[in-house]
Amino acid sequence: MPRVLLVDDDADGLTELHEGLEMLGIPALTAMSAAEALDLVEKHGSLEVIVTDLQLPRIDGIELLQKLATRRRSLPLAAIVVTGHASLDRAVSALRLRVLDFLQKPVTADEVASAIARAFALVGGAPTQARTAGVEIINTALYLRVLVAAQVDRTAIFETDLFGDPAWEMLLDLFMSEAYHRPISVTSLCIASGAPTTTALRRIDDLVTAGLVEREPDQQDRRRTVVKLTTHGRERMEAFLRRQLERLGQKPD
Repeated sequence: MPRVLLVDDDADGLTELHEGLEMLGIPALTAMSAAEALDLVEKHGSLEVIVTDLQLPRIDGIELLQKLATRRRSLPLAAIVVTGHASLDRAVSALRLRVLDFLQKPVTADEVASAIARAFALVGGAPTQARTAGVEIINTALYLRVLVAAQVDRTAIFETDLFGDPAWEMLLDLFMSEAYHRPISVTSLCIASGAPTTTALRRIDDLVTAGLVEREPDQQDRRRTVVKLTTHGRERMEAFLRRQLERLGQKPD
């Protein structure tokens, strides 16, 4: 029986994702509204993971997850949210509901499949230590998405480039790539920073000098150079994460 429920009011996008996941060996049920999703959860006890868009008619994705948390206390669903309209308040709401992942549209079936696999590892019979480590990684990545959403709000509200220094964006990007075990090259890091290449390269040099990041040859392609956090840089980012989560009333598991 399907263990995954996909919820989205975009019929074409929902069909494409459903077919993509089936090709990857992940059968799923689909719903185009929160009401339909609640009905399917009631009827199918095999469901373990819900992947829902936040922009739904009448009842949005956050309210849907709140209703599911109330109705299914004995067997809660692992939740993954997908949105094309990230904002700080929604990201924080997802964090408070202990959503396992927060994906930004457009998403591919491979990205969603990876998030589902992480969710299965947590709700399945994995050892407690492995499940705890998985939650730490997912909470880290999710909170970083909260910070990214906050920056989007900041830019929209202030409508200025006063906050244009790329160093912090680089550290966030490196921390998120590490949480998802995804190496990042010098070129990709420069692009992600949103700054001119020469400025971004200087800031990478500054971060190296500060002992926060280091460069090394890519083991898969020796022509590339990857950037990663040093032990000191990782410890500083983790300390920052813990402090911010505590302010939200959350703690990494």
